[in-house]
Amino acid sequence: MAIHPARPRRMALALLLTAMCLVSLTACSAQPPSAETIDVIQLEGVIDPPTASYLISKLQQAEEDGVQAAVIEIDTPGGLDVSMREIVKEILESDVPVISWVAPPGARASSTGTFIVYASNLAFMAESTELGPATPINFAGAHPDTVDQKVTTDAAAFIRDLAVGRDRNPEWAEDAVRDAASIGAAEATDIGVVDGTASSLADLLEKVDGADVETADGSSVVLETWDESEDVLSASLRFQNPNLLQQLLHLVTDPEFAFLLLLIGAFGLIFEVYNPGIGLAGILGAVSLLLGFYGLSVLPTNWVGVFLIVLGLVFFIVDLQIAGLGLWTAGGLVALISGSVLLFAGADESLRLSPWAIGAAVALTLLFFISVMTAALRVRLRRPITGEEALVGAVGEAKTDIAPEGTVMTKGTLWRARTMEMGIAAGAQVRVMATEGLVLLVEPVYEGSPTTADIVSDP
Repeated sequence: MAIHPARPRRMALALLLTAMCLVSLTACSAQPPSAETIDVIQLEGVIDPPTASYLISKLQQAEEDGVQAAVIEIDTPGGLDVSMREIVKEILESDVPVISWVAPPGARASSTGTFIVYASNLAFMAESTELGPATPINFAGAHPDTVDQKVTTDAAAFIRDLAVGRDRNPEWAEDAVRDAASIGAAEATDIGVVDGTASSLADLLEKVDGADVETADGSSVVLETWDESEDVLSASLRFQNPNLLQQLLHLVTDPEFAFLLLLIGAFGLIFEVYNPGIGLAGILGAVSLLLGFYGLSVLPTNWVGVFLIVLGLVFFIVDLQIAGLGLWTAGGLVALISGSVLLFAGADESLRLSPWAIGAAVALTLLFFISVMTAALRVRLRRPITGEEALVGAVGEAKTDIAPEGTVMTKGTLWRARTMEMGIAAGAQVRVMATEGLVLLVEPVYEGSPTTADIVSDP
């Protein structure tokens, strides 16, 4: 097969650009951005409030730093309408030219991604990518047909206005909303949906070179991104990434991750209640629950599903108390699976839990209650004497200051403890005087006091 003479040249340029990108990353960290700088912002996954916050902050930073242009690399199945409108508003008001690029090959810009492409000053697609459909995704469950029709009509009018404002094909834009139309890169270029195709960042920056873009403040900006005489990139690149908090919040809004956080948080609190100690399980459980509920608050959650999941865990706890794997465990499994299926019922299919995630959750729950909790309870109950006599009178060591609460090690187990004294220093000997549930009431052992052996052997 004959090789097109331009292909080796393109490959060489791609390799050259990769090397220049690495150099640019180092340079950008040492030098402030300039009018020749181009920001490259990656937009990937579901568009939710954390994603919108990240993208808007990077566009505002690009404007503050006075960079030449901002490239948004898009690969998204869509997202929340409110997040999309915030992003579109920021793009339309930006004084920095915004270039949307659906990439890499195989990527898509569906739903809200299509609106972002239409709002940008320039738009390109890599080969083997897809734009649309732009039908509004109902993230909040089923609505009456009249409500859905109003939402669709509003979205169609909005994207048509964007198309007219950016001189793009308005007919296809409306079809993408009303009829769920989608289109490939080549056809999108032919009918004026996007400005061209570009399968690499080097190709994109070469094609936008010399483009005259009118920004929100009415000024005209001519992009200078490629040196034709040297056939190399003439602008420096600054790759923008979300900070750790934005990455974390975006991660917990993944439906499956939020679901697992809910379970892990519940497991941590259950373990802490049954095995009081230093509180690590409780702290991790509480943090996981908070993050999980944050994700559920953003996602289209069916709270009946949440109730069923909690009910299933309660059934497992009941069976744990009666030391059996019978009717309560079966009921817990039914409630857990039903709640998992209903958790995002009515939402878009891309947001529903996969069978693999539900199966993993069931296996994790069984492992926790049958193995971890059973072993933990066995350790707790493994004592030669039952009742209060197993601990009352025992001497232990204060592992932390007890003022008035702390932790005590006695009979090889770490317990929560409380004292009525002024305070007991860490390392001091203490005697258990009574118990209140899972908390020991202790007092310091004074010199000359009887030992545990004396108390046990005393007739």
